[in-house]
Amino acid sequence: MHVERAHESDANGLIPAIEATQKRNLGPKEALCDSLYGSDKNCEDAKELGVEIVAPTMGKRKGGKTGPADFGLSDGGVVVSCPRGREPIETKHGKSGHCAVFDSRHCDGCPENENCPAKKGKKGHYVRYTYKEARIAKRRAFEKTDEFAERYRWRAGVEATMSELDRRTGAKHLRVRGLAAVRYRVILKAVAINLFRATAAGNARKPGNGGGKSLVLMIGKKTNYIFEIIVHIFGLIDSLLSKKKVDFCECRLFNKSDSFCFLFLREHQG
Repeated sequence: MHVERAHESDANGLIPAIEATQKRNLGPKEALCDSLYGSDKNCEDAKELGVEIVAPTMGKRKGGKTGPADFGLSDGGVVVSCPRGREPIETKHGKSGHCAVFDSRHCDGCPENENCPAKKGKKGHYVRYTYKEARIAKRRAFEKTDEFAERYRWRAGVEATMSELDRRTGAKHLRVRGLAAVRYRVILKAVAINLFRATAAGNARKPGNGGGKSLVLMIGKKTNYIFEIIVHIFGLIDSLLSKKKVDFCECRLFNKSDSFCFLFLREHQG
């Protein structure tokens, strides 16, 4: 959980999040993200970390215009055919990108001529595009496949977690101001959500079905042990975020709307 100021772009948080998980040996092999996190820069930076970003490309093409995504591209992003199936007579590569040359005899009479990015030159019609445009074109083509739909459909599952954080904890309606205070309370709420999830997972392990005792039963028999763990968790968060001493002798757990549990730690006096 990371909290930033409102003017900071969420897109800048993807790579630090991946690096943080890798430091804990929990790094993913692929990340399913919405389009905001799927910029070309994020995809390239993540690739250097060994992580594949699966996300829709941002932006919309101008209506009726033919772009690199409409051309046949090789794995290396080189044009191998135009939208009409014609192969280029020559391909070139420079520091900034690729260039494909098509026979003008075919391009002059092509019905797609007005919308095609090919420009007439000395040796033929030229299609020039950058390496970035080639990568985005390949991603746009991949988005139309069944493989992309199958892999990306799992991303929707995270929306339930974000919704629960909002509905059950009121994380979007805090009664404090200042980044430190907001960060402190949001992280506590996120920990509470994890406690809810842990309880649900424990309760799903019914005796006799291959699982262990439920977490509710465990709390009933080992209440002091469980609360000691909870207090240490919140104490660690408090020391990391606010660097204040905490009096662990007083902690109160009570119910609010939707049976949401809050754990309050009193600041040490003196």
